[in-house]
Amino acid sequence: MVAFTIPEAEANLDEIVTRVERSAEPVFLIRLGQAVARIVPMHNVPRDVSPDPHLGNIEIKGDLFADSSADWESAFS
Repeated sequence: MVAFTIPEAEANLDEIVTRVERSAEPVFLIRLGQAVARIVPMHNVPRDVSPDPHLGNIEIKGDLFADSSADWESAFS
């Protein structure tokens, strides 16, 4: 497992990306001793990422920008 801290990754991002492209192995990013992210080559990422056809259409009712704080307060009281 190849891993870099966030400051190391910031300072060496170009080299890290080149390494991932050439080796096809992921690189993990570490924060506070824990792996929090990984950089992977694009051939490992699914190309067919499309919305779930089972979700259907979304219908928005009402005013999205109206002040709804009173509605929220009454919903939880």
